[in-house]
Amino acid sequence: MVGQAIAGILSEVAGFNVLGVSCTVDSACDLIRASPPDLLVIDVQLGGDSYRPAPDLLLQLNPNAALLFVTALAEEFLAPTDLQPFTIGIVNKSQAWDSMLEVLQSWWRHRTDDLYLPLPGCEQHLTAITTLSPREQRVIEALGRGLLNKEIAVELNLSLATVETYRKGVASKLGISGSELVRIATLYRCWRWGRMD
Repeated sequence: MVGQAIAGILSEVAGFNVLGVSCTVDSACDLIRASPPDLLVIDVQLGGDSYRPAPDLLLQLNPNAALLFVTALAEEFLAPTDLQPFTIGIVNKSQAWDSMLEVLQSWWRHRTDDLYLPLPGCEQHLTAITTLSPREQRVIEALGRGLLNKEIAVELNLSLATVETYRKGVASKLGISGSELVRIATLYRCWRWGRMD
């Protein structure tokens, strides 16, 4: 249940693409092998390191990955010395989820300092997105997560034709081409996350 809640926060609030939620170390390793993520959130219990195969495998496959530990007794848990350089935080799961978002926001800002700076002239488009209707903003947010039109239609309970109409309308309002809309939507997702307080 905690894993599902964390996944919801990561995807719905922070806008991350969650590859999956695993209840066992073996299933986590299967997910990691299939598509090594940039971040592994690990729910650990004190008194053992049975979780170790997952971060060890991840760091073998993606040496630039980060680790976030979640535990009921965060004050007593220390990341193993060899994992500390990859650890972005230790969050107490009995506290508010705000602490997790703060850790993730800090990591995301550090990670994207130079990667997702808006190109000259883009910031006005990014700001203009905030003036769009809520439905238009949801379409932009879904585009920024890499969803296709038919996936957006399913997620927002719209017809495919309606999604296409929204895309054309938003592109027209922003004064950009349809193909540039995907790039702006991706930048908007990162820009919005970087501006979260």
